[in-house]
Amino acid sequence: MEASWWKNIADLDDDQKKAISLDEDEDHLIVGPPGCGKTNLLLLRASYLHAKGVTNIKVLAFGRVLREFISAGTEHYPFAADKVQTFFRWSYEVLAANGIQIEESDNFDEVRARLFEGLKQIAEKGAAENVFDVVLLDEAQDYSAEEAEIISLFGARIFAVGDNNQRISEKTGALQRLEELGATRTDLKHHYRNGIKICRVADGIKNLLDNGAGMEATSNYDEASFPSTVDVFSGVDIEDQVAEAISRIKLQLQAYPGEMIGVLCPRAAELDRAAELLGESEIQRDIQVQRSGAYDAIDPDRPVIVTTVQGAKGLEFRSVHMLAAEMLKRYPTQKNLTYTAVTRAKTSLVVYHNGGLAGYFEKGLNACSISKAVEPNLKDLFL
Repeated sequence: MEASWWKNIADLDDDQKKAISLDEDEDHLIVGPPGCGKTNLLLLRASYLHAKGVTNIKVLAFGRVLREFISAGTEHYPFAADKVQTFFRWSYEVLAANGIQIEESDNFDEVRARLFEGLKQIAEKGAAENVFDVVLLDEAQDYSAEEAEIISLFGARIFAVGDNNQRISEKTGALQRLEELGATRTDLKHHYRNGIKICRVADGIKNLLDNGAGMEATSNYDEASFPSTVDVFSGVDIEDQVAEAISRIKLQLQAYPGEMIGVLCPRAAELDRAAELLGESEIQRDIQVQRSGAYDAIDPDRPVIVTTVQGAKGLEFRSVHMLAAEMLKRYPTQKNLTYTAVTRAKTSLVVYHNGGLAGYFEKGLNACSISKAVEPNLKDLFL
C-alpha cells in the first residue's frame, strides 16, 4: 500500500510538478489516463494549498472504498483525514447543517437525485458559510454536467481530476461542464502503473491497439524490473475460480511483500461468495472485504482487498484477480467498467470466467499473445 503514495519530489515528472502548483486563483481540471497519478496529485495539491494557508478545503471521493484509501494516504500529508469524504457523506452533512432532510430509499439513483436537489436549494441561498476555499474533486467524470456545476458552487475554487475512459456512472458531461465554467484543463500524457501486457488489454478494449493515443504508447512502466503477465482461467464456476486465485495469491504475497492485491467481483452476489470462500481459506488473515455500504478503514496489514469493480475505482494493485468477468457485459457502461478493472493491475492480471466475454475484452486479451495468430483451418470452423 505504501508504494501507492509519492514520498519524494523525485517521484514526480515535470508535468505532475506543474499540476500541483497551478495558479490558486483559477479553477483547474486535470485529465489523464489510469496510473498518471491523478489521485496523488489531488492530495499533493491539497498539501500545497494547506502549506500556503488555505486550510478550509474539502476533498471529495466518489466511492466509499476510494475514500478510505485516500484517507489512509493522508498520513503522508499535512492535513487531517476528516477533510476527505465521499460525496454522499458530505452531501448528507451539508443538508443536515442547513435543516434539510431527504426521504430515504434503497434506490441509489433516487437518493442521488434528492441529494443534488437539496444541494441546489442550499446553493441558491448563497450562504457564505457553506462555501469552502477549495473543493478538490476526485473521479469527476462520474458526475453529470449539472451535478458538477452544483458541486462547484460550494467552492470558491475547484480542482478536479478525471478521465472519461474510466466513467462507470451513466451520468455524463461533468468534465466538459467544468471547462465551460472556466476551469483550465491540464492533460497528463504519461502513466507509470500498468505493465505493457496490461496496457495491450486496455488498448484492445478501447480499440486503440498500436495507436499513439493508447496506453501502451504512453507507458513509462518499468517492464524490465517487473515483467507483466496476463492469464485467463475459463470454464469453471466461482468456487474453482476462487480456489485458483488462492493458489496464485499465496505466491504473490511472498513475491510482492507490502503490495496490495485485488480480488474484484462484478456484483455483490459474487463478492459475497468470494468473501465467504476466502474467509475460510489459508489466506484468511491476509484479506479484507470492502463493501460500498460499510465504513471499514483499509487495513495495511491485510494486503488482499476483496471488493466490487466499482469499489476498486481509483485504487491500484500489484496483481488483480477478476472473478466472474463475463458478468461485466451486463452493465450499461460495460466497456468502461472492464477497462477500469483491467487498469487497476500493475504487473499481474488474471481473468476468470465461466461464460462468454465481450468481443472487445477478448480482443484485448488476445493482443497479449507474443506469437502471431495462427491462420485457422477452414474445416475446423464447422462444429
